[in-house]
Amino acid sequence: MADNKIFVSYRRQDASGEAGRLVDHLQEIYGDDSVFLDVETIEAGLDFVQAIDKALNSCKILIALIGPHWANIKDSEGNPRLFHEGDFIRIEISAALKRDIRVIPVLVNGAVMPSPDQLPEDLQALTRRHAHELSSSRWKYDCDQLVAVLNKIVEPKPIKKQEKLKPILPKKSWLAQNYLWILGGFVGLIIVILMLETPEDTYQDPYQDPIGLTEESEEELQSPAVSTEDLQEIRDNNPEGTEIYDKLSSLGDSESALEDISGYWLLSDPDGNTSTLVFNQNQNTFEFIEYNIFNVEVGEGTGSISGSQLTSDYYNSMVQINGKLRLSSPDNGASWSGTISFPTLGTSTAISLQRITP
Repeated sequence: MADNKIFVSYRRQDASGEAGRLVDHLQEIYGDDSVFLDVETIEAGLDFVQAIDKALNSCKILIALIGPHWANIKDSEGNPRLFHEGDFIRIEISAALKRDIRVIPVLVNGAVMPSPDQLPEDLQALTRRHAHELSSSRWKYDCDQLVAVLNKIVEPKPIKKQEKLKPILPKKSWLAQNYLWILGGFVGLIIVILMLETPEDTYQDPYQDPIGLTEESEEELQSPAVSTEDLQEIRDNNPEGTEIYDKLSSLGDSESALEDISGYWLLSDPDGNTSTLVFNQNQNTFEFIEYNIFNVEVGEGTGSISGSQLTSDYYNSMVQINGKLRLSSPDNGASWSGTISFPTLGTSTAISLQRITP
């Protein structure tokens, strides 16, 4: 048996379903060989007392899964099974307590810790161990808290990241790629028009000082050659340039309306699960890192933002799965809401983002 084992002790009549669900979750994090599920893991034909003893020799943690009937299950004569010397639950927990193995009582289905008078003498030390609760309504959150405790004692298996999906940015149109050349052409046209409209009799020798130059005229000479009014006049006098002018104007408006999402955001879902997203934005593209409530990095993503719409690829490193974020902002970027979907699972969950700090 491998080292760093987690031993899960449970009664089949009391918490069989919860035990299987918990073991599946722990095996994803620590590996199949690092989790021992009492008699379910023992091969046929082996002495279960010897097998349990051998498993305890290589484990660092024993999880005692306690349901509402754990201490009250009786034998055929009406006596509590915990008081039988051959009861395997008693054997497992008693041996772990004697060997100073970390024993964590985990309560499921609304169970409470038994009192000392409900336990045989060699199990009464269990009541002094701090218990952890697993609730069906918040199973993932409670499991994450339990895993945070286990990580201090047992090292998780290495995680192989899937190749992250890079966002496909929209291809620039011909106008967006060449608008500077078009604008330069308009400026050149304006300069030619102004030169043609200059009266010949107002020509002044460039080597002579300007006549009657005032402070106002100096400011005019230093001002830009092309103003908004000039562009509007060309637009009115050149109908064929109207479409290009409007598109250039819309490009400017779109650029100024770009939302800034850099900083820290709180992600939450309807079940009460929360995490922190840290965004780093570069124009209309961004990347982010996700941290859980224990400040452990659990995910990351890259995406793009267009107006009040945000789309992003997402990778969860805890469960090694890719997803997709689609969010919109009804209040100019103060908050975002939408969904996170996982195509491989066929699931989608509503989420919202609230800014914590810029």
